[in-house]
Amino acid sequence: MPELPVVDITKGDAWSTQTAASPFRYPGGKGFMTNYLKRHLEAMNSNGEKLFVEPFCGGAGAAINLLKTGAVDQLHLNDADIRIYSAWKAMITESDRFLDAIQSARLDLEEWHLKRETVNNLDETGYSFELGFASFYMNRTTRSGIIERAGPIGGYAQNGKWKLDARFNKAGLCNKIKWLSSQRGRIEISNNDALSLLNSFSKKCDLESTLFFIDPPYVKVGGRLYLNGMNEAKHIALSDLLINRTLPNWVLTYDNHPLIRALYASEDLSEIVVNYSLQAKRKESEILVLPASRV
Repeated sequence: MPELPVVDITKGDAWSTQTAASPFRYPGGKGFMTNYLKRHLEAMNSNGEKLFVEPFCGGAGAAINLLKTGAVDQLHLNDADIRIYSAWKAMITESDRFLDAIQSARLDLEEWHLKRETVNNLDETGYSFELGFASFYMNRTTRSGIIERAGPIGGYAQNGKWKLDARFNKAGLCNKIKWLSSQRGRIEISNNDALSLLNSFSKKCDLESTLFFIDPPYVKVGGRLYLNGMNEAKHIALSDLLINRTLPNWVLTYDNHPLIRALYASEDLSEIVVNYSLQAKRKESEILVLPASRV
């Protein structure tokens, strides 16, 4: 594939996992794009309250950072995965109960297996506090933060350098969730198909004040990492929606895959480097897509 220009996403103050406002941890999370997205928000031709929408929110690393810094007035976080949706809804709308669950959580393999059973047995068709907390627990205690099909930090024998509680700092997590709860009037949570959500926004009037940050599942591994991965038809449908300019302000990130290069050949494409922490630390090339100017 031909080379693309490389964009320095980390220009400005860098955000680390230590300074992140989101209580989640995600491989390839986009918290490092906070300042880049902030510059996009500042450049938008809008005098109204700014809304930041993530249709595939996951851990919403950048979104929560932007709210924390005052760069946006409102957030809309959407995830089609009922487990992620339930976790966000539980910590924001039932925060006292969630805080109690964190404080009383047992960080041992017996509890880890119970929580894994909860997230793997998806009997829930709607919001569930228990499912939400179990999903959060697994995110903080599995290698790389993947909710399913990942082992516990420290291994099943707990003889690794790090133990199960290595990423479960109760005081720090409680502080983040207390702050999120205080912002509940500025955060809307939904559990919709991402394309349906974007289509619904296309019918709203104040799109000039809205930035859509779209970070879909990878084409290559989305089905393995995500409960609601996308097939090729959905990737094509998303590109059709974005390219027709119904939504004026959007930033899209994807894996550097031939399908994506072909679908967005008419747009501004560049390359970014994302640090991943899965089985081993590695860097992955991703594509950044922006609407091409139509002069």
